[in-house]
Amino acid sequence: MMGVNRRVLVFFSLCIVCCFSASARAGDALTPDRVLLLYNSANAESLAVRDMYIAARPGVREFDLNDATLSPGNISRANYLSKIRTPLLNHLNGTMVEGEPLAQRIIAIVTTRGLPARINGTGEFTITSSFASIESTLTLIQQDLEIIEPNGQARFAGPIDNPYHRVFNTPASTYSRTAITTPRAFTPFSGAWIVSGLTPGDMYLVTRLDAAPMGDTTALQNIQALITRSLWLTVTPCKTQALFDEWACAQQLDDDGFGAIVPALDDFSRTADLLEGEGYIVTHDETFAFITGDDLVDQQSPLIMLGTYGENHNLNLGDGPCGENPPGTGTYLETYTNLHPGAVFVSYESFNGNSIINGMRRGGQGQALDFIALGGSFTIAHVAEPFTFTVADLEMIAANMLEHDLTFAEAAWTATPVLVWQNTPIGDPLARFNVAGRITGDLTGNGVVGAQDLGILLGLWGTNDCLADLNGSGTVGASDLAILLGSWGAPN
Repeated sequence: MMGVNRRVLVFFSLCIVCCFSASARAGDALTPDRVLLLYNSANAESLAVRDMYIAARPGVREFDLNDATLSPGNISRANYLSKIRTPLLNHLNGTMVEGEPLAQRIIAIVTTRGLPARINGTGEFTITSSFASIESTLTLIQQDLEIIEPNGQARFAGPIDNPYHRVFNTPASTYSRTAITTPRAFTPFSGAWIVSGLTPGDMYLVTRLDAAPMGDTTALQNIQALITRSLWLTVTPCKTQALFDEWACAQQLDDDGFGAIVPALDDFSRTADLLEGEGYIVTHDETFAFITGDDLVDQQSPLIMLGTYGENHNLNLGDGPCGENPPGTGTYLETYTNLHPGAVFVSYESFNGNSIINGMRRGGQGQALDFIALGGSFTIAHVAEPFTFTVADLEMIAANMLEHDLTFAEAAWTATPVLVWQNTPIGDPLARFNVAGRITGDLTGNGVVGAQDLGILLGLWGTNDCLADLNGSGTVGASDLAILLGSWGAPN
């Protein structure tokens, strides 16, 4: 604190008296009582995850399937209907809480390791595939997906347009949920479906708590670590980096669209631009080289976001030469050893969620559950062939979690283009980021400018630390102090 005189210190003391604790989140925030934990007490792993999450998130509601015949992995459609959908739907539609139907009160559902992961079907590599993740299917549990439409196609066959996709800065609770049980009309669209009048208030935001075993740690230990770190995630943009790596024979996989349902946008470029504008350190590589963790120029700043083509980086699309092959066989994630506790992973790999089903790789591709075991917190995986246009948009996760304070459940489903498909969001639905500096002078990221921020600035006095160098002069000093004091008490 060189150069800080006594008069200024007295002023600091007066300011500290005036400070107040972090402001509450906005009234429309997703709260634990609007989350339903779905588990199976007859499965030891599912029950263990239930116990972990209930301890960490008091107030979360829960429903126990309690079915010893319900196995993890794949499940037939008939068994999904009888063992999961029917009991859960009866619970949702038959329960009142504080005078409100539970069906309307619940916004998010979180599933656990030990529950089935994929509904088996037919036509995996077609747009009318009936393979689907449990989580994606549960989003529309209130709609009768068994109906065969006049075109001869079942509603559960083919992706369904997601009304929450690419919605910025809008909490799910702001949408009316009074019509969530109302049957809707399904209109076919090139093998997919558009549902008349469907809004974000008519769906559930479903995520999964899961992780792979890794080295000496078990899957349950890694899930406990995931839950623990998800309780408080602080990020300092100027000390945090992101990597977006693409090539695949110079053709972009991250800019594919699907008619009126999914816009064709260059996701990696858009996300890179967004994060650079927010002060993050960004590497966006569009060269032959595959960028491992060892290749990053900055070896100090943790990685907050990883977008990659993974094992498809050298995909032969007929216009080679193909890009560099990632090291190993589906193990390239292990090169990123410096992950931020809230790190996000999205890859253009068809089967990066296969280990959710059976613990095994498919096609030698990187696995999302490995990323969680390595210390990341958020990913959206694929339990069968998703097609490139349905891969989640990193731009929406970055915008809604790092800019707009939404939870992972909200961000994940604003990022995912379709419903009742192959996508499985993995992570704590209630997790959110505290972004240092999003409010000028808020160095802790807790939503207000107060004594804690003042203490950080004083501790960095005279350094060039980017967190407290509010005016960008290269030195933390009196001008930065004046900026912080001018923002004192600024609410979130």
